[in-house]
Amino acid sequence: MTDHETTVPGSDSDSGATPRDLSPISTLEEVADVPEGSVVIGIDGSVASDAALAWGAREAASRGLPVHLLCARESYALPTASVEGTIPWEVVLDDGGDAMLTRARGHALEVAPDVEITCSRPWGGAAQVLVAASERASFVVVGTRGRGRKTAAILGTVSLQTASHARCPVVVIRGDRSEDARTHGSARVVVGVDGSRDSERALRFAFDCASPAGRVTALKSWWLEVVDGVVVTTPESPAWERVVAGHEAKVRAAIGDLPAQHPEVSVEVRVERAPASELLIEASKSADLLVVGSRGRGGFAGLMLGSVSQHMLTGAECPVAVVSRLRH
Repeated sequence: MTDHETTVPGSDSDSGATPRDLSPISTLEEVADVPEGSVVIGIDGSVASDAALAWGAREAASRGLPVHLLCARESYALPTASVEGTIPWEVVLDDGGDAMLTRARGHALEVAPDVEITCSRPWGGAAQVLVAASERASFVVVGTRGRGRKTAAILGTVSLQTASHARCPVVVIRGDRSEDARTHGSARVVVGVDGSRDSERALRFAFDCASPAGRVTALKSWWLEVVDGVVVTTPESPAWERVVAGHEAKVRAAIGDLPAQHPEVSVEVRVERAPASELLIEASKSADLLVVGSRGRGGFAGLMLGSVSQHMLTGAECPVAVVSRLRH
């Protein structure tokens, strides 16, 4: 490939001198070749990575955005002396990443032939470089394996860390879902709304993903409400209706003028008495994408990822987008 660097950071590629520093780094300088506003897709050659690639390429095509494929370079082995001499650096450092990117680029072009595609192989851990790239990306797409409680430990290495620390939305795609599960033009996007700033940003991202001609369902859960000193428990009672109407008004206020900005997107507001995680997991069964904020109203300062968003990443039945705080 010609659109990514192959020289070792800190080395003199012409003289063959030993690199001065092989410590993993993930600064903006390392990902400076990430086009501003691109869709960054993490590539590692896995089935989950392939699923993320297909989803990200389709989404980029629908929005007219460029794609940047990023494969972290995590090999730090030193040259080894042999009978014939020292093994060349390019042999020692060949971790298969270049071949992965070549294959991934071809796959992306099959999915979205008109999308501009660039690639890079920055040094550092996968989550490190994806988080650094998030400073320049419109959003990041990564893959993960499977679903369920046992997935949490697997998810934590890359997907969870990226979603926790990225400075832009992160979409996590399960590798056990069909690549064509997402149908543009009739996208069913579900977004959790709880009144937090992150959920307001999640609403904006949901409308962007649903466009064109899709549907956004804004879900608001409630559990314990008191009206006139009495806990509301009777469905369809006047007190129940007051609570629901109040929550609906707050959701519509949060939605604001987004429908006017996306007139082709239909909007549904649902308010239900149920735990938020339970409600969102159920809704994900019939959705193309589930969007949540990284932290809810109960999130304390310094909390990177709330319990609901973590639960969605491991339990949702569809791709999950986690929308974090603004860059600056």
